[in-house]
Amino acid sequence: MNVCAADLHVHTALSPCAENDMTPPAIVERALAEGLGMIAVCDHNSARNAAAVQEAAGARLAVLAGMEITTAEECHVVALFPDAAAAQVAGAEVGATLGQVDDDYETFFGEQHVLAADGSERARETLALATATPLDVDAVVALVHSHGGLAIAAHIDRRSFGVIGQLGLFPADAGFDAVELSRHVAAGSPDEAAFTVHGLPLLHSSDAHYRSDIGAARTIVHCERPTFAELALALAGARGRSVGDA
Repeated sequence: MNVCAADLHVHTALSPCAENDMTPPAIVERALAEGLGMIAVCDHNSARNAAAVQEAAGARLAVLAGMEITTAEECHVVALFPDAAAAQVAGAEVGATLGQVDDDYETFFGEQHVLAADGSERARETLALATATPLDVDAVVALVHSHGGLAIAAHIDRRSFGVIGQLGLFPADAGFDAVELSRHVAAGSPDEAAFTVHGLPLLHSSDAHYRSDIGAARTIVHCERPTFAELALALAGARGRSVGDA
């Protein structure tokens, strides 16, 4: 069994709150410099840059295609998919629920760059990615699972946008596959222990919006190879695979 350091929540310049320098080449180079073997691209309510980061990485780095979906309750759900095609289809469903940007959107939220593998801009996203979908937590988890994905309760230690902070409790029956802690909860700390009560695997991810944040928090995945299928086994604790603190 191999040991892989993973940061499973990284934004690109498609997310309006991320720096414009979060391009596919820049993300890949930073991840490699940080000693990561796997990352997941999780832009807000869209997966349009995931394939570009995969192309930029080639065989050097495992890149999972994902999204960070905002529910009607303004909870954030990290969705990881088997491949970029599944992520794109799920992203189209999520995008169909969003409105269009208006003249003031970029000034308030930021630009939304759809990028090629070399970092050049292919388009500007016109959907309002920073807004919430009308889908509640249960519906988002069901949507993710319907496309073969994994649904992770994002940064549940945060008061804003975490499911506990938004709902006042953890929705145990929603069907989450794991919970994520932000980089503000140190691995192995007493604060971490408070979140084990939910009975789900704990992930530590950076939620990187800036290059300097990539790898600031990470999860160790014990697996044969850094793939989505192996991660799914690790979260299930199956066939000797597992996840743990870095």
